[in-house]
Amino acid sequence: MATTMTSRERMLAALRRQDVDYVPCCPAFSPSLVGPQYTWKSRADSLDLIVNGLGLDACVHFALEPSRHPEVTANVWQESVAGERWPILHKRFDTPAGPLTAAIRLTDDMPQREDVLIYDDWNVSRFVEPWFKTDDDLDRFQYLHLPPTDADIARAKERFLAAKALADRYQVVTYATVGKGLSGTLQLWGGTQAILTSVDRPDLMERYLEIEHRSNLRMAEVLSGWGVDVMRRNGFYETTDHWSPAQLRRFVVPQIKEEIEAMRSGGAVTAYTVETGIMPILDILADLDFDAYDAIEPALGHQDMKVVAAKLGDRHAFWGGVSGPIHIGEGSPEIACQAVRDAFDTFGRCGLVLNAVPSIRAHWPWDNALAMFDEWRRLR
Repeated sequence: MATTMTSRERMLAALRRQDVDYVPCCPAFSPSLVGPQYTWKSRADSLDLIVNGLGLDACVHFALEPSRHPEVTANVWQESVAGERWPILHKRFDTPAGPLTAAIRLTDDMPQREDVLIYDDWNVSRFVEPWFKTDDDLDRFQYLHLPPTDADIARAKERFLAAKALADRYQVVTYATVGKGLSGTLQLWGGTQAILTSVDRPDLMERYLEIEHRSNLRMAEVLSGWGVDVMRRNGFYETTDHWSPAQLRRFVVPQIKEEIEAMRSGGAVTAYTVETGIMPILDILADLDFDAYDAIEPALGHQDMKVVAAKLGDRHAFWGGVSGPIHIGEGSPEIACQAVRDAFDTFGRCGLVLNAVPSIRAHWPWDNALAMFDEWRRLR
């Protein structure tokens, strides 16, 4: 089919379940720690190669961060501990309410070696000391997660304009993430303690989520005013892999509905990233007014894509269809092609943006990725 739309027009139309000249393919490419250095070797390591080299759709990502209280200071240090295989990396924030601290084992495969990030999947299995340990830590954390100030917004606007200029050059969408919700609690308390806290001290969980919600609303309002094309909530771990349907309804559904309205206030497309564990909450997802669901895993987690499509597809688009780890990482060219065929058969051509979810890793067989793209061109 001849191209009659720009990538930006095509992506926005597909995510709104509108007519497109052809089904877009907008995969994410992620680094790998296999080997001494990560590189795509001129395959997909630049926007130009993705758009002009591979002929795919793409996004220009932008982040607006919460603000910190001006009195907050930070200190990072490393120590060797007898009996520990790896060095321990510590971080301490001094806030008006007292110190907030965390420590992780600095294992050989850690990509971030100079800092202990507040939100980081890598931390969870390496925690010696998580960020949240006592009730007082929430008092301290709130000074690190304030709604963005006017000064921070002004500085961020300059960065956004540069990102927008790049997106305009390649005629692709701008894309921003707003909010993590319960996904963030795993990275702050640690996995086990977050789940125990949600049962034993739901008041603490609700207090944290309210702190984040206030910042999310302000960030969504600002980004909407700037005209960001796509805004998504990162609900990767916000499913029944970790929480019950009743907990999700209590903890996050009311806040999500408010945040969707804030995201949409400037006309942005809204998306929600959910991966596995969604089958018991399809009713909840069907009731949310996101335009699209991003990264639903089609091969892992015993998820029935026909049921998902029937339950959600009447008014939600799907950004996915192919399993990155199974169809690309462990598959073959034919398996990748069959996955594309299955995605088109399941979701149709209305409201589909093809992707290998959650991303294509640099060390996976490149022939499998190319086969996926070739089959998409044949069917799109």
